[in-house]
Amino acid sequence: MSRWWDLLSTLIVLYGAWVLYHAPATTELNNARAGADVVGVELVHPALYLVIAPLSNVLDAFSLLSVPQLIALTVALIAYYSFWRWRRARRRGTTRWSEFCAASRVFVVYLLLVAMSAVLPRPMAALRATDPDAVIFDVHSHTNYSHDASHTFTVQANREWHRDAGFDVAYITDHRCFDGAAEGLRGNPKRAGDGTVLLSGVELQGDEQHQVVLEPPDAAVPKGFLETWCVRAGEGRVPARPPVRVQTIPEELAKTRIASPATPDGVTAIEISDGAPRGLAQGDRDDKQIWDIASVNHLTVVAGSNNHGWGRTAVAWNVTRVPGWRSMTPDSLARVLEDRLRSRQVNAVQVIERRRFESHANPFLATAAYAFMPVIFAFIVLPFTLAELLSWFAWLLATVLIVRLVRRRRAA
Repeated sequence: MSRWWDLLSTLIVLYGAWVLYHAPATTELNNARAGADVVGVELVHPALYLVIAPLSNVLDAFSLLSVPQLIALTVALIAYYSFWRWRRARRRGTTRWSEFCAASRVFVVYLLLVAMSAVLPRPMAALRATDPDAVIFDVHSHTNYSHDASHTFTVQANREWHRDAGFDVAYITDHRCFDGAAEGLRGNPKRAGDGTVLLSGVELQGDEQHQVVLEPPDAAVPKGFLETWCVRAGEGRVPARPPVRVQTIPEELAKTRIASPATPDGVTAIEISDGAPRGLAQGDRDDKQIWDIASVNHLTVVAGSNNHGWGRTAVAWNVTRVPGWRSMTPDSLARVLEDRLRSRQVNAVQVIERRRFESHANPFLATAAYAFMPVIFAFIVLPFTLAELLSWFAWLLATVLIVRLVRRRRAA
């Protein structure tokens, strides 16, 4: 135990020195646009998040994995564990039953960590803007009015999740239903700066492509179900302006319908980051293609949490500057944000992402390589702030002391 503790403590001290002298605070964040700096925002952590930093960091890391990365990590850790047990058995001997019991315990702990990352209530790291005129918003989220969302993820829970993650504004975009959005609008503060604002949208599937449509609910539609802009136009009831349509991922990007006079149901914005595990996978794989589509077709690039009530980790935020937005009404702010997305300027919105390892070429092999390299994997999982580093050190020290105390009592 002593040699392992010496190794861990040495690595932590070296890592801490690197953090203090070489890593700025923004290394926890990343600008989605390659080569662009993170400007005007910072990631903040509640006190309880820091107290339980080892658990917080590990569960956040699980939440930031795409599907291929999670599979690769699981396979790699199984191989790593098997090799360790094989070496141990050669030195000490073992039985099949004892190995089965040991593997079962480890597997249960691993599944428990994955499940905890999805369902455990815990403090969240939040984005904060240093500019009071900067608005942090989400264009894609769900409530329990969506058939595939957690039944506990009510409209109020959606508001609280976005508040805890640092969002000022969030669009509720349930599947083919405005009920959650209408409830969210009724609970908004009078001024946008007085609380987390929920705005109205809907998620639709047409031509095998999912789109997020940002528009207010139509009170004339029974039960709040969508009456699309195209239907209204066909009946001569064209609204003042068409809704904003956002291309979501994962989807077949080749089928993306671009807004034009001939395609009024086309998109003016596209997701570069989607918080669902499958969305993260396509964002890693097709990052360059998405940026090329946005540049060629003049689409605004955005991020969507796509939160369905699972997890306490925000993957990305949209940030844009709206002078005086805090004194605006929610409706007025919605018009400004939608005009910003309708502008079809690639850089109209700054997309800020949590730091995570992206494997563009081959997610499975790249992630497996990380998992087999403990130092690199520790670099990915371990924190970047001094407070988190001290928390890790304190928990490791407490663990070592408790283990030594237990061994001494057993020996006595």
